[in-house]
Formats: sequence, C-alpha cells, structure tokens
Amino acid sequence: MVNSSSIFKFCAKHIALYKNFIIYCILALITLLVYWRSLYYPFQFDDLPNIVNYLNLKSTTLNSLFFTHSRWFCTALNRFLYQHYQSDPFICRAINLAIHLTSGLLVFALISKFKSKNTQLNQINYLAVLTTGLFLLHPVQTQTISYVIQGQLEGLASLFMLSTILAFYYYTQAKHVFLKILNFVCLFIFLILATSTKEIAIVTPILILLVDWFWLAQGDLDSLKKRLWMHLTLLITTGIIYFYYLKPAFFWKLITWQQTVICNDGNILAANSNLISQYSFLISQFKVILHYLAIFIWPFDLCVEYDWQLCPSFWAIDCWLPFLILIILGFLILYLLKKNHAHPIAFGLLWFLICILPRSSLIASGELLVDYKTYLASVGWLFTLAYIILRYTSLRQLFILSLIALLAFLTIKRNHVWSSSRAFWQDVITKAPQKARGFNNYGMALVEEGLYEQSIFYFKQAITLNKRSGTNNIYWDPYKNLANAYAMTNQIDRAIDIIKQGLVIYPTNASLHNNLGALLLHQNDYLNSIKHLELALKINPKLEQALYTLGKAYLITNQPELAWQILQRGCLETHLDRNPAALELYAQASIKTHKFQDAIWALQKLVTLQPNNLMTLFNLGSVHYFMKNIPAARKCYQKILEIDPHNQPAQAKLKLLSCN
Repeated sequence: MVNSSSIFKFCAKHIALYKNFIIYCILALITLLVYWRSLYYPFQFDDLPNIVNYLNLKSTTLNSLFFTHSRWFCTALNRFLYQHYQSDPFICRAINLAIHLTSGLLVFALISKFKSKNTQLNQINYLAVLTTGLFLLHPVQTQTISYVIQGQLEGLASLFMLSTILAFYYYTQAKHVFLKILNFVCLFIFLILATSTKEIAIVTPILILLVDWFWLAQGDLDSLKKRLWMHLTLLITTGIIYFYYLKPAFFWKLITWQQTVICNDGNILAANSNLISQYSFLISQFKVILHYLAIFIWPFDLCVEYDWQLCPSFWAIDCWLPFLILIILGFLILYLLKKNHAHPIAFGLLWFLICILPRSSLIASGELLVDYKTYLASVGWLFTLAYIILRYTSLRQLFILSLIALLAFLTIKRNHVWSSSRAFWQDVITKAPQKARGFNNYGMALVEEGLYEQSIFYFKQAITLNKRSGTNNIYWDPYKNLANAYAMTNQIDRAIDIIKQGLVIYPTNASLHNNLGALLLHQNDYLNSIKHLELALKINPKLEQALYTLGKAYLITNQPELAWQILQRGCLETHLDRNPAALELYAQASIKTHKFQDAIWALQKLVTLQPNNLMTLFNLGSVHYFMKNIPAARKCYQKILEIDPHNQPAQAKLKLLSCN
C-alpha cells in the first residue's frame, strides 16, 4: 500500500517546481519586453572592430579555430553569424538576450537549491525570485547585454560557468548511475566551453568549491573532503587548459611583476604616460571594487567610460581609504563565517570577490574599470542584497514587485543610450568630460549624420584633451577625423595641414598616411599621393581605405595591372568587397587587364549589393556577351527591362542577341 504522506510530498514537490518555473517565465517575459526595442539597435563601440570589421571572420574556418586560443568559441560563433546572417545586429542582440535569459534560469535553479538551517522553503523561493529578478532586470546588466561583443564573451562565458556549477551540483545529487555519468560528462564539456570563451572562467573551480561548501557541505569540512578529488581534478584541468592557451610566459610575467599594458587609445588614465604597470593597476582597483558594489545599489550614473585615474601611490586617499573599507568587509566575512560556517551573506560576498578577482587584481588592463565585468559577480552580490531585503523587510511581495518595476524602467532608460552612436557618445562626454576618446567618437557620430561643421569642435577638443595628458599618450584618431571633416567642408588645405601635424607626432601611422594620400589625390598630386598610400600599406597591409584609394590612383595614372593587383588583394583579404565603389574599380581594372572572370565576380558582387543598379547590370551583361555567354547576358538585359521597361540600350542589346 502506498504511503499517503509520500504521495503528498511528491505532489507538493512537483507543484512547487511548476510554480517556480511559471514565476521564472513571468520574469523572463518582463525581461524580453524590457529589452525588445534594443534588439533593433545598431552595433556600437567595440562591436564594430570585433564583429563587423573583424577580418578573421572572413579568412578562418570553424575547424581552424578549434582550441586555438582562449576565446575561440566566441570567434567561431561570430564566424557562423557572419557566414549565415552577415553579422545582422538584430540576430546578434537576440542571441545575447537568449544567453541572458538562460543564465537567469540557471541562477534561479542554483538559488532554488540553497539550504539553510534557519530558512524555510517559501523564503528560499522568495530569495530565488528576487535574486533572479534583480539579475535579469538590473540596469547594470545592459553594459553586457546591449554591448554585443561582451554579451558574446562575458555573457556566454558566465552561462557556461553557471552550467558547469549546476552540472557539478546535479552530479553530486544523482542517484542513478546513468544520470551521474551524464552530469559528469556535461560538467567537463561546459568547463571546456567556458575556458574557451573568456579568461574569467579560470575561477570556475573556486566557485564550485564555494557552492559545495555553502550548498552541499553547509560548512562541514568532513562532508567537503568526500568530494575533494573532484575539486582537485577540476582545478588541474582548468590550469592545464589555461597553460595551453595563455602559455607559461604569461604566468611567469604575472608572478614576477613584469606585465605592463598600454592604455586604450584616447582613454587617459595617468599623466605623461600611456603605460600601466601591475602595481599601479592593483592599487587602483580597491576603489573600482567599491564602485562595482555601489552601482547595484545606486544605478543612476552608469557610463561606458568614467573620468577615473590610476592612483599615484598607495598613500593617496583614493587608494588607502577604499583599501581600508575592503579590509573591514573582509573581517565582516570572517565574522559571519565564525557565527555560521555557511552564512548566506558570506557566500554572496565571497562569490562576488572571487568573480571579480581576475579583473581587479594583478592582471593589468588597458581599461581601469568597465561595468560589464560585474556580470557573473553580480549573482553573489544580488543574492546578498536579496537576502538582506527579505530578512529585514515586511510586505515582501509588494516590495519585490515595486523593485522589479523600478529596475525595468531604469533598464529601458539606460538601454536608450545604445540606440545610436550619437546617443551613446553623448552619454560618455556628459559623464566623462575629460576623456579624449568620447569627444572624438561623438564627432564621428555627427559625421555619420552629415554634420561635418559641428563635428570639428569635438575633434579639436579631443586633440586638446590628449595633449593635456602628455605627449606619451598616443591618440591619432582625432587628427585623421578632423582632417576628414575639413575635407568634407571643402577646406582641403586645412585638412592637409592637420594631417601633416599628426604625422609629425605619429610618423608611422598608416591611417594618417592613407588620408594624406587621398587628399593629395584629390589635388591631382599623383606622385606624392601614391607614395603616401604605398607607405600606409607597408605599415598596415590590410588597411581597406588605402587599398581602395591606391587602386583608384593606379587607375587614374594608367597602371591597370597594379590597380587590379591591389584591388583584388583588398576584395579577397579585407572587407573591401562590401564597398560598391571598390567593386566598381575592381571590375574596371579587371576589364582593362582582360581578366574577365574577375570582372564578372566583381560585377555580380555589386549586383548583390545594388540589385537595381542598371549600369552595373548592363556592364555585367556586356562582359558576359564578350565572353560568349549569351544566356547570362540575356538575363542581365531582361533584368534591366524588368526594372525599366523603356531602357533603350538594354532593348538594343536584346535585339542584337536575337539576331545572333
């Protein structure tokens, strides 16, 4: 006879699971609605060089990427998206949102497994709901989800790390041998994928150990020891993978304090130097960690860039004071653990600090702080905040609903910043008015809208801000862009003068040589134009604009063979085949050198980009006719007549083909 209490427990358990899933679906739907409009936004900032203009997407194959570097999986994903969807921003953003929603589900599942001596089941459910709601809807997460390349790196790595942790949990809980083996295999698959997406996965074994101590062992060392072999295996596996990816030299430089990095262009972090040492980076991270904690409590002044500087010494107030606060926080964690070996608040704080450790410690970076680095770390901190809220507030349901509504509103508002280049960089120069890069890129946003006159002020401001920081801070972009703005407003002499000023400071800069070559070509100074364009390509052989302009210069100076060589290189090795003007030049050079198959390739590409371009269709038909490919020629002329039924040249050609 079946025990009625067992039936009741079974039903209660499955009803609770069903209820939890419904709650998560509601949170996911709210998140989807909050982010829906942002799916239609264009790429911004680093998305352009890392996705749209990333040349390796064109030259590599999925097989050649396998296990080649510590981010190969993300590169493979972008290669797939480029091949099948031409890196459509809507598809890329939709994938980011799917990653975020899946990560939210894993966070919900993980927190639902939380056990505490003094916590009841309904309190755990509230804790899981609130933590997940905060994770999904907090405006800080827009810095990862709406930043497409970081969603693919930070977001995807976090997803795989959470999957690894849950696979470990289910492995320890599985009773059936098949389920145990399945979770064991999944555990290592997810670990390999995490370590192949971004270097932050190096802390995965430590997070698993943390979850084991607080979730499974619940502060019991003897219980933890039973799984010690598993933890050592995960730690060794992760270590071997990163030794393979990063090479021993990287770790040797790290432990011997020899690592230095260069500030990102236009991101001035220290006066008179563009180098960042490990020590200066480390002592500057104490205030950064406090900032990362603060933005989840007060998310009203978020920015992609901040006007923050490296600390000049440990004894600077912006170094020792944050350090002191972090020491106090450390003692608080120890106090909580002494009071309860598996204290929930201690777990949340330790999770946060462990996740943030690879980015805010000995490994120097070209950026002092960026908020997307908190994505996975936020799980622990938001868990802590949720626990405190539920422990010390009444009217829980009303409070949770109000908080989620507020965060949803703030996320929608923050997401608007990613809607256009102008909105994005306007936000930066408003909140970080000392950053040269912000003014330069805002000027470029104005140029994209055809506001050349207005852009000049911002390029000049970028040059001024960079000069104030000292001559060691290399930032040539504003010179190039200011010259372009002058050129577009018919101030060619000023444009040439600005480029020459830039070349005095940055004599080996390919883009400056390219732009000077283009301006000289405009003034019919062909000899000097070709000289600067060839020098630009000697410095950077894959500079698209230089390949295009040099090809044009060779054609103008009646050197079609050289023009064909340079334009073919551009179309095959770079993204020049996306440029209609370049394809037109390549077709011309191919026809002049009697390379008709190449001419057909270029014209067909051009038709794909501009299907209603009658001149291109006519030229393609003419080349086909010359090559005796009559059916293909007839198709081109018929296509012209579909677009323009009264087109006389196409009618004449078709009549000629009929006679033949």
